[in-house]
Formats: sequence, structure tokens, C-alpha cells
Amino acid sequence: MAKPTCPECSVSGIEHIASKDSVEHSRRREAWFYVVYCSECGHVYGVFSKHVFTQGKPVQFVMPGK
Repeated sequence: MAKPTCPECSVSGIEHIASKDSVEHSRRREAWFYVVYCSECGHVYGVFSKHVFTQGKPVQFVMPGK
């Protein structure tokens, strides 16, 4: 099985990948996104959305006639 390797410090293994909730929160105190990083050196792998804005009704698109 392949092990992920940090491009900055070269540590390998899934156990070195950590995540943290964003400081920014919704009204319901849910984090807006996760920051995924290397637990050894702090290299950020990415930022992933957690909080998604939804509407009560589905959005309807009206296409103009030709």
C-alpha cells in the first residue's frame, strides 16, 4: 500500500496528515472549512469546504426563447 509523503519534510504515512476546523464559523457554530496539513512541518495540503449554503427551494434557470 502506498504511503503519502509530505513534499516539504519527506515524512511519510497517513498518521502525519492532520486537519483542523477553520476559525470562521457559521451562525450554527459549524466550521466553514477544514485545513489539512502535515503534522510534522505544517505544510498545507489543502483547504476543503465544510459549510455549504443551501436554499429552501431548488434554483430554477429560465432560458430566454430564441
